[in-house]
Amino acid sequence: MLPPTVASIPEAKEEYLGSSLIERTGRLHSFADLGPADLCNLHKQSTTSKKNTEIGTFLYFTGVDTSNSASIAAHLQGLATLIGSKSQYWFGEKKHWKVPQLTYCTYNAFSKVDMRVTVHIPGKFESSIVNHEGKLIQDKVSKDEADNLWLETFVSSIVRSVLDSDEDDANKVGGLVEIRKINPFGSKLILDSFMAGFEKLFYDGPKLGCGIEIPQPTLINNYLVDGFLKCVQLAQNYDQALEILTRLHENEPSVITLIAHVYLLMDEEVKAIQVMNEGVSENKRDANLVLLQAQFCLDKKRYDLALDLSKQAVKSSPSDFKTWSMLVKAYTKLGDFENALLSLNSCPMNSHKEKFSLKRVVPLRSGNEDLHLPSPIDVTLEEVSNLQSNDIAYEQRNLDPQLSNLPASNLKSTFAQAYDLLTEIVVKTGWESLLKYRAKVFVMEEEYRKDRNGHKQTPSVTNINEVPNGTTEVTTNGEANDSTTEPTLNPDSLVGENDVSSTLGVKSPKREVETEANDDESYENEFKKKRLCERWLDNLFMLLYEDLRAYTMWQAESLHFQAQQMEYKKTTLEWEILGSIAYRLKHYKEGSVAFNNALSGRFSAKSQREMLKYYQMERSKILSKNSTNSSNANSASTSYTHNYTKIVNQLNEKILESTIKLLVWNHRWYSDFSPSLITTISDLVAKEGLIKIQSLVQAVYSNNISTGGSDSVGNHGITDMMDSIFEFLTSYAVTGADN
Repeated sequence: MLPPTVASIPEAKEEYLGSSLIERTGRLHSFADLGPADLCNLHKQSTTSKKNTEIGTFLYFTGVDTSNSASIAAHLQGLATLIGSKSQYWFGEKKHWKVPQLTYCTYNAFSKVDMRVTVHIPGKFESSIVNHEGKLIQDKVSKDEADNLWLETFVSSIVRSVLDSDEDDANKVGGLVEIRKINPFGSKLILDSFMAGFEKLFYDGPKLGCGIEIPQPTLINNYLVDGFLKCVQLAQNYDQALEILTRLHENEPSVITLIAHVYLLMDEEVKAIQVMNEGVSENKRDANLVLLQAQFCLDKKRYDLALDLSKQAVKSSPSDFKTWSMLVKAYTKLGDFENALLSLNSCPMNSHKEKFSLKRVVPLRSGNEDLHLPSPIDVTLEEVSNLQSNDIAYEQRNLDPQLSNLPASNLKSTFAQAYDLLTEIVVKTGWESLLKYRAKVFVMEEEYRKDRNGHKQTPSVTNINEVPNGTTEVTTNGEANDSTTEPTLNPDSLVGENDVSSTLGVKSPKREVETEANDDESYENEFKKKRLCERWLDNLFMLLYEDLRAYTMWQAESLHFQAQQMEYKKTTLEWEILGSIAYRLKHYKEGSVAFNNALSGRFSAKSQREMLKYYQMERSKILSKNSTNSSNANSASTSYTHNYTKIVNQLNEKILESTIKLLVWNHRWYSDFSPSLITTISDLVAKEGLIKIQSLVQAVYSNNISTGGSDSVGNHGITDMMDSIFEFLTSYAVTGADN
């Protein structure tokens, strides 16, 4: 791990001394599930001002060792020493501070209390415990109880650290930026302590809450288990994990699912299958185990087996989104799109839950004016570190209005996952066919409104089906306004069936239909076979329409410019949005073109992350194809082997380059712990060996040369940053670290 510098400390100014602690105390009752990041409050005194200026600042932390008060006090001592040893550029002025007092708050998500440590410099440190009502309770806690509270606090802290998403752009408007993320596993002792803590607190896991796919946490589905599996994957300590799970399995049979999961992480597929088979033989209604089997069969392209298993999982756990979503995937893979839509319509939605992420607890008094966000200078990369926020702001102000508010990009929770399932269907059927399937299984509005004589009334809701050639605006009365004569793409285009209409607004036709005169028996029989479309699913069709329209317009414009031999210009932000649309619609090749165009303008963390995913997908396809062709005699030819090796090496280099850029970007925003990026490097090391990856890094990044002008930051400290990751991989003896 890189040593911290003064430029690695983001801070926010307090309204008055200690106000951040008062604010946190007042909000303790509202903390849910895993709770917020740790809060560090600093009392600073300026030694360079003529008058003795005192201010209060605060920042958030993850990854600090919170196993006891002494380890926290040591962290605070180090922070005070660092700030006092060097002058800071504080809002443009060079100032020297001393820090007489610091307070650290870390939330115990099991017992719902805040554990606090205050250090006086020079002097002693003291700890306190604050309950959810904001009252001090340490006098009522015995030593054994206090030790258990610290264990719970430590485990809570580790789980928060590994589950916090590093997918979100740290520089986004309103995002939590005054946070320092440290790798919690700098020492193997920390990991060992966490594993022991997991075993001891396993039965209390549901207290931490669970992900969005589960309505209520269980012993197997909760954040504690999620954090445990993430740590096992990160450190590859599979044997230790299996020992712990085997002991837990003696008293809790459902743990067998986790044992099978760990075997799959180890690529021990035969053992995983044996374990799953044993578990299902003992309990055929274990939804988690059946679901794991179904996913395994999907991955192996045995969709028929996956379907049977998915049905069993739904029967065993009908209130879980993930069991229904697996059923939708199986039907989609088998080409049974009617049942896929019906199953999607049956998915239980968790609208009240959000994906876990760390949020700001203490509001900023004057917005960003109170934020002190120094630029770290120990690790820099030309194109990443030179990014100017003014450039991003300009692009946001001048964004194409047709791209600015596509609603599908704002979907959260299970609705985002349901939309992903819907796009899996449309990519196989095309828009026209999807509408036909939709009309076949769901009650259309015309059918609902049809009177006894068979006449249809004009729908009064949005009609998403009739789209003439050209850019079309959808209106609330179902009419489409043709606003331009620009051509649209025909394949999978937005041209729908005229006799298909929206299901939006249909409430409960069954009783009314049954009271109708039976003049048209065949119509009524057909009508009764259909289902009501859930309002949320109807809305997803609308969002899909908007995405398809934007995508089709983009492709048509691109072809038009190519035909005219003109350059098709977009800003980085616009290319990024177009790439996101393409990815949502599963057009990854076109999306990668857009994200690549975005990166040719300036660096973008989101575009780089998406390109990294694309390179990984392409490599997986090639590796899978090669393993399939390995039995073919012709595939052993020299030319094939040469081309295969060349392509894989190129992709590995692109994956490494993308990962390094994202690591530098994360370091710029004070994050030195990204589980997903460490796993990516670990995967490269497993495939290529540590020596080769180290050599690539040295060859490309060892020269700390500035290629720009006097204001250029150059490339600096990247090899040191990567060496800290290589040391981490070596210390945990991950696959490939020994060659």
